[in-house]
Amino acid sequence: MLHCNMCFVGGFLGAYAILLRGGNFGSAQTANLIHLILHWKSGSAFEIVARLLALAVFVVAIVAAFLLPKYIKSDARRICLLVEAAGLMIAGLLPAKMNDMIALLPIFFITAFQWGNFSGARGYNSATIFSTNNLKQMVLGWTEYIRTKNSKEKEKALFYTATLAFFHLGVLGGLLAVRWWSIYSAFACLIPLGCAWGLVETDLARSRRQSSVMVVAEDPCGGVQTLAE
Repeated sequence: MLHCNMCFVGGFLGAYAILLRGGNFGSAQTANLIHLILHWKSGSAFEIVARLLALAVFVVAIVAAFLLPKYIKSDARRICLLVEAAGLMIAGLLPAKMNDMIALLPIFFITAFQWGNFSGARGYNSATIFSTNNLKQMVLGWTEYIRTKNSKEKEKALFYTATLAFFHLGVLGGLLAVRWWSIYSAFACLIPLGCAWGLVETDLARSRRQSSVMVVAEDPCGGVQTLAE
């Protein structure tokens, strides 16, 4: 459920960026790099610098998400959600008429950071911030299930179908929020982030309960052994 929740967030952020910031998709770099090459000679120096800055921010966020679990003991998912909340607050306070790429810097950062911390579930690799590979895996899953009737393929197909469904529900949520609140609709995304926080805390509490059933018993030889009830 946490994965689906974050897919909803990813879809919301995608819609927010596209609708309010010049059609730019703030969850990936493909279009940004294409425009960077296309405008290398014809575009303004400021536009080129803005796109290079967007690339740099995206890369920094990917590196930060990769290194974070290696240097902290706290659950990285908590930090990711806090970072996303901060980024949304910044995005919602930026002027509507500022340069689109500069205004998208918080979105570029938090989507890349989310990608690094929420990249799949149940053993499946699955980005929560864009759809292309999820679509491919859904199609292949259903194709293979129809061909072989293999239950594992059906499970895979259902997983990626749910992933796409929640992502596009997020797109719909972003569309409605933008229509109602324009730039300030970024704040509405704090609601699904709050739900994600609750799911993370529930997951951590479950893990603590599972750990608590481990009873430390004294070994007759003077050592300590751990028994699971």
